[in-house]
Amino acid sequence: MSNVLLVQAASGLERLMHGSNEKNLKNSMVAQISAAVYYQSHVFSKLVTSKKIHDLFRNTIFSQIEKDFGEYMDAQARSKPRSLHHVYEWKRTGNSNYRLFKLKIVGQEDFSFKLNYEFLPSKSSVPNSFKNRRHVFSSKAEIMERGDGLTISPRNAERLVFESDGMTVFMPKGQSVFVRRPGGSSVKNSFGLQYSRFFSSQLVNESIKKSGFQKIFGATASKALSLPVDIKKVKYTFSPNTVKAQAAASVESAGFIING
Repeated sequence: MSNVLLVQAASGLERLMHGSNEKNLKNSMVAQISAAVYYQSHVFSKLVTSKKIHDLFRNTIFSQIEKDFGEYMDAQARSKPRSLHHVYEWKRTGNSNYRLFKLKIVGQEDFSFKLNYEFLPSKSSVPNSFKNRRHVFSSKAEIMERGDGLTISPRNAERLVFESDGMTVFMPKGQSVFVRRPGGSSVKNSFGLQYSRFFSSQLVNESIKKSGFQKIFGATASKALSLPVDIKKVKYTFSPNTVKAQAAASVESAGFIING
């Protein structure tokens, strides 16, 4: 049942919360039961529409998924360095402090959100044995993941000098070099493949469970849904406005501030 339908259904109890002038046990029970259901309906409505709870849901679960996915990728990279070295800084494959990727939230609606990933620019110099020649390949992860070829041209020197198969190669002045697979033959789409495997497996569901959000929400709901002393008393009439105010106050005291 949607939140709107829930509140509409609860509003039908307002008449039953006003007992007749004839003070008998039946009237008291009907009024009290109606007030209790009315109260808990409004508590639940406040809980499921709270922006603060939606934000808690997003942040708590995303943090756990981000942690678990990062550890998963690190483990995969250490076991498959030739395929995943490109999403880490040079010679730091599988090291969590040198990742060149991160997850990001791209949309949220109530208790759901969408994820994607982005590659980060490399900041370390390309390894070489020429101490006075330093170059940073900032788009390392993105270009290698796409499998794009790369044209290398001299920028601050007359010619390119590089190592190939243990030998130093001196190119003619001004000549460029085209590298067909700058990351090797195994890197193309390799990160995307691992990303798909993680999010299409039980691993992501395990992350959601580990996040503890269900426990947090359950404890908060249980506390907020507990009937106030006023509704437990033997009474023959209850004010709908008072009960709604009690519901809002109960949710707030349970740890969440509800606006509106």
